Amino acid sequence: MTLGENWPIVFMGAGAVGSYVGGMLSVAGLEVTLVDAWPDHVDAIRADGLIIDTPEGVMTARPRVLHISDAQQLADRPTAFAFLCVKLYDTNSSAALLGDVVQGAPIVTMQNALVEDDVAGIVGRERTLGAIAGTLDVSLMQPGRVRRSRRRGAPAPVFKVGELNGRNTPRAQAIADLLSKIDTAAVTTHLRDDRWAKLVANTMTTGLSAVAGLPFLEVYRRDDTRRLAISLAAEAFAVGQRLGFALQPVFGVSPHRWQAADAGEGDAISEAMNAMAAQRATMSEGGISGTLQDLMKNRRTEVDYFNGYIADQGRACGVPAPTHEAVAALIRQMERGEKRPAEEHLSALARRYAMPR
Repeated sequence: MTLGENWPIVFMGAGAVGSYVGGMLSVAGLEVTLVDAWPDHVDAIRADGLIIDTPEGVMTARPRVLHISDAQQLADRPTAFAFLCVKLYDTNSSAALLGDVVQGAPIVTMQNALVEDDVAGIVGRERTLGAIAGTLDVSLMQPGRVRRSRRRGAPAPVFKVGELNGRNTPRAQAIADLLSKIDTAAVTTHLRDDRWAKLVANTMTTGLSAVAGLPFLEVYRRDDTRRLAISLAAEAFAVGQRLGFALQPVFGVSPHRWQAADAGEGDAISEAMNAMAAQRATMSEGGISGTLQDLMKNRRTEVDYFNGYIADQGRACGVPAPTHEAVAALIRQMERGEKRPAEEHLSALARRYAMPR
């Protein structure tokens, strides 16, 4: 199918990201189908539409929505391309289903880890693209209602779309242009390296929000969380460097400066702390990490793909990541019901792992 303004688009996974991005494209007038496994969410959208709550206002989208058990209905309709927005532990099974029902259409991963090779192994490299969604800060508040706690219009691209081969292709540009209907978007020719940078940013804040039970505004405000985030950043950059990634800045600060801050260099500490505090300017109240959302709903988290992944990769390549390991261990205890999110965990982490004050 030729890509154009009236593209039929499928979102496999209508959690926070899938609902927000798919819903906003539906509001923009595109033909969107959401596919999800939560019956209450599917039923609410069918009955009342998808409510999208943003700092700019509240709107209602009316995309087509299917329960995952009805996904085979997609095989009867043309699809221009499909976004994969499922939880990371559902990637392989969802990619297999999606690859089958959208009849050869390109599949765009819009997830928070390095999953493109896994998806390409299932649906084919020629069908696979990646889309990085940064600074969305979205949450699924209740069935049929999604909220974004970041204002639109960030100067750096919120969406980056890339081919696995690093080429700037017409289809990658067309998808970036489409996503620009929602927020700033661009093509990247360094998808893998940008993925690592996004993983670094996620693991600096997502786990801290979860273990402490804090909204993102507080994570970016408090001295203790920002100092822990510096240690998390430095460890993740060190692991990424050993793994061969071309390291990219995070929050406008170079990897070298994050590591200098972790080593106690005064001006680098100020630069890193200020860069994190500046993130609050585009945020509104109420945003919490997806990991904390999962813990609140007694669901499995994606810790094995975030802080746990950094710790595992560091162990495998000989680069210690003890702060990531400690955060991951706390989250796993919370998944098992042995602990609950609480601010007291921050002081314990800071005593053992944070950079010196």
